[in-house]
Amino acid sequence: VSLEAAAAEAKRQGVEAVILSDANEGEAREGGGVHAAIAREVATRNRPFSRPVLILSGGETTVTLRAKGKGGRNSEFLLAFAIGINGVDGINALAADTDGIDGSEDNAGAFADASTVSRMRAAGVDAKAMLAGNNA
Repeated sequence: VSLEAAAAEAKRQGVEAVILSDANEGEAREGGGVHAAIAREVATRNRPFSRPVLILSGGETTVTLRAKGKGGRNSEFLLAFAIGINGVDGINALAADTDGIDGSEDNAGAFADASTVSRMRAAGVDAKAMLAGNNA
């Protein structure tokens, strides 16, 4: 229902909306990488969708804990996404949980754009190390 509502609002505002799937599963970081590849393709080659476009998806991804970090599925998905779109202008992304909770933290997701990784670097944070340590 939330994907359809977001798509309807985008269309009401004159933006094409595409629902890729509402059944995404598997590792959150891998899904984030795949979605980043799609977003890069749209931003740099205007395919498989024409800009501007709202790309929507949903489902129940998982996180295999490799370390004792903090973060949830949406945060991990979006950190992998941010690494994948690093420096590519024109991409903004939100990953959010419809029940309001993302993992063990009190957030419900995260936002990323082309500058997320560089802003992390400027703050002394290594995005890839954070992802590897499940510290999204």
